[in-house]
Amino acid sequence: MRRVVLFAGLALLVLLASSRLLLADGLADVRAGLDRLSATAPVKARVETSRQETEKEKPKGPLKKGEAVVEHGPSGLSVHLAPEWLPKPGTKAERKKQEETTVRLDPGQALKLVDPAAEIRQLLDGATLVSDRNETFEGKMLRTVVLHPVPDVDEEERKSLKRYEDVVTLRLDADSVPLALDRTLEIKVSKMLISFTVTHRESSRFVRAAGRLITATASEESNGSGLGQSGGAKSRWTVTPL
Repeated sequence: MRRVVLFAGLALLVLLASSRLLLADGLADVRAGLDRLSATAPVKARVETSRQETEKEKPKGPLKKGEAVVEHGPSGLSVHLAPEWLPKPGTKAERKKQEETTVRLDPGQALKLVDPAAEIRQLLDGATLVSDRNETFEGKMLRTVVLHPVPDVDEEERKSLKRYEDVVTLRLDADSVPLALDRTLEIKVSKMLISFTVTHRESSRFVRAAGRLITATASEESNGSGLGQSGGAKSRWTVTPL
């Protein structure tokens, strides 16, 4: 009887260890898939941007739009704005109207769009794998990896945190290269009897161009509330390789 119990216990330990190894392999497979892509091939793309600010879940102000041509390669990153998207001289009222309807692509966001692999690798570093399974996504059966990234907060911020939940879902192709990324981040901070809640959601779809991974479409929605006020913004980017 003791021998049966011992063998059953050993089998359970082997099963648990194997499942942990499989989970660990999920993150390793994504890294390996990204490593097989080119990291230095130059890429050029047109990026169309739209942004809508909100207040109490309703649109605040007009929809802002913008466009830029982005180039990235061994020599660095460049963001080119066509003349129609550059600030124009005029009266204070004319300049204000232009700024209220225009959004310009900043270098950080541009780099994230044309080189998403860099940020995905950062999310993988030290992450905890939640699940690794096959499921249907947009009509296709894809391997789906869900993870919790390492919290991006310093020690002082950590003291005020009451809630921090960050979930990243990656959809992979047959080469373990991400086809899509969805992320939900919820933070609640309480300091000096004042509480603030922030929710951030982002969604990206990827394609391969010039042997590397680039974003095809991306969207972000952020909302914050506290002291009886709430507001946020919704942004969307469409990337077309040139």
